Amino acid sequence: MKKAKRFTFKTNHPTGSYSAFFNSSHDVKLNKVVVGNILDDKPHKIRLMVIKADINEDGNPNCAWKWITLKHDSDSLQDAKDFLNANFDIITGKYNIVVK
Repeated sequence: MKKAKRFTFKTNHPTGSYSAFFNSSHDVKLNKVVVGNILDDKPHKIRLMVIKADINEDGNPNCAWKWITLKHDSDSLQDAKDFLNANFDIITGKYNIVVK
């Protein structure tokens, strides 16, 4: 399997009669698999799913992965996307991202 050289993104807009009450969701993808999200509220926070180093590290032995939130706060959605792709090698080198 070829490893991707960058993250891709998909924005999901709420639908239905109550859609005005919900924010859009922004998925972060790697090799066409959702591996995280960017929160719609400002500042935009980036969350990724990563494999735990120790299965009992967070007290949940039933799940091999966990959510992490990067320290980078973005003023805009585009800034968050640019940050992820500019630091792709650093992020994928430091964290074992869940790609099924």
